[in-house]
Amino acid sequence: MTDQPRLAPLAAGERSAEQQQLLDNVGSELNIFTTLVRNPALFKDFARFAGRLLNRSGLPAQVRETVILRTAYRCAADYEWTHHVVIARETGMSDDVITALGTADAGAVDEHTALLVRAVDQLATERELDERTWSELSARYDEQQMIELCMLVGDYAMIAGVLKSLRVQLEEGLPAPHWRS
Repeated sequence: MTDQPRLAPLAAGERSAEQQQLLDNVGSELNIFTTLVRNPALFKDFARFAGRLLNRSGLPAQVRETVILRTAYRCAADYEWTHHVVIARETGMSDDVITALGTADAGAVDEHTALLVRAVDQLATERELDERTWSELSARYDEQQMIELCMLVGDYAMIAGVLKSLRVQLEEGLPAPHWRS
């Protein structure tokens, strides 16, 4: 990723009252938010939807973070990966699992995590779950969770494309993903 954003984060002194209120509602000055708030109407809807998936998920937290991290890896999304490693650790996810999610085969994971990896990989490449994966997932998750799982991959793939296209930079001092070394 280049070191120059296409749209710089909006500095506090450049924000309208509406933009500042939207950021106050999110409660964060991360570059993702201070960049996307340049479009206040869209940001308001995005923050509500993304907040729903992140903070009020119907999926267990480690499942949610497994899906997000694998999507970030599949999309080569440094920003998402780096921030969600922190969140994944807060859920109790081990560094070994986190590292495995950021590898091509993700082989060093348990059977359930391997199923989630397979699902994300299918959604990231084919945009569809095959019958075997659907069947195995639906034996574990209810229909609302199945919808959310698919939407979670789609949302984070979309965010990856937006962040990469706008060249939103990691905050200073945060490390690049291990798969970038």
